[in-house]
Parts: sequence; C-alpha cells; structure tokens
Amino acid sequence: MKNKLFTKKDDPAAALKWTYQPPKIDGGKQTIDDMSLFVGQYGDYLLTKTGHLVGLLNVSGINLDLLNDAEQEGVFSDYNAFLMSTLGDGVEDSYQFIEQTIPVDMTAYLNGLKARYLRANQDPTVTPFKKELIASYIDHFTQVQNSKAMTTKQHLVVVRVPVKDKAVESLEFAKTALSEKLNQTVRDIETALGDFDISVTIMDNQQVLKTLKDIINFKG
Repeated sequence: MKNKLFTKKDDPAAALKWTYQPPKIDGGKQTIDDMSLFVGQYGDYLLTKTGHLVGLLNVSGINLDLLNDAEQEGVFSDYNAFLMSTLGDGVEDSYQFIEQTIPVDMTAYLNGLKARYLRANQDPTVTPFKKELIASYIDHFTQVQNSKAMTTKQHLVVVRVPVKDKAVESLEFAKTALSEKLNQTVRDIETALGDFDISVTIMDNQQVLKTLKDIINFKG
C-alpha cells in the first residue's frame, strides 16, 4: 500500500514554510500586489514573500564637487574599506544600494514660515507689507511642494535577514536580528565615512511607505 502524500492541510508545519515562486510576466495583466515581493509591513520593516525581513537606511550624500582630488580619493578609499569589511571574502551577506530621485520635502520649512506668519499677525509692529510677503512665500513654496517639481537624490541601503518560517516567534526573532544588523551597519558606515560629515538614519514605517510610493511614482 502506497504511503499517503501529505498536504499543507494535513501537515500544519508545511503551511508555515516559505514556498513563493515568482510568477511569469503576463503581459502586464497582473496587479502591483501580484508582482510585488512584499507581503506587508512588520513594525518598521518589510516582510517579503521569499521569507526575508527588510529594513532601509537613509544615507546623506557627499558632494564630491566640493572636494579636491585627494579628498575624493579618500572618499572612494574609505567606501571601499567599508565594503571589504562588511562584504569581503568569507562574508556571506549582501546589501542593496539604491539611489533614486525624490521630491524635496519642504514640510519643515513651510511649518517654519507658517509659525513666523502667526507671530507676525500677533505683533502690532509688523507692517502689512511684511505679513503679505511671508504669506506669499508660504503660497509659493506650497505650490512648489504640491507640484513635486523640485527634486533631490535619496541614497538608500537595503539590509535583510532571513525569517525561518511564518510563525510569529520566527518573525519576532528576525525583527530583533534585523534591528541589531541595521544598527551595526549604521556604525560601520559612520565609522568608515565619518571624516566627511555623513549621517545615517534607520527609516521608520511611514518613511518606508513613502519611499515605496516614490519608487513606483512619486508624482502620483
């Protein structure tokens, strides 16, 4: 008598395994969800259908045009040292580096102008002309931000860790491991490029969502 083949219904453990296989491209008929590798967010991180938890680092840029030849050589040398120390021979790991164009976020600047306008309205010594001038700045830069015509470069480092299976315990373990790995990567980058005033921040869930939207279509 042949042994019965176990199904996911028969074997609860099988239902927790990662079994995703990328679908074939179907002439653009699939939805974004069908084509996306992401299951959703887990805390500040992204969970992929392939069984990885992913975090993003936002790294400030270095304006090489303001550096002389020796300083530029120093940037490349320090960056190479960072890569070799984290991804060199014998290191079974990988990072993804993304550089994308995004609209400039002028929210903080606009909030400062609005606060300044409110103070001016309460100050009897401020002339109507000055109040109108501040209001015109607010109107102008609000239009600039809404049109998303002013852009800048965003530099991202994508860091991931494997998730053993779909169990909550495995997700929590991976979350802790990814948090430690992200913090270590921040220290590594700041140590390697600390002479060039670089800053590295771990992106929270709202920043990650905004980044995904910008990747798809920041003008949408």
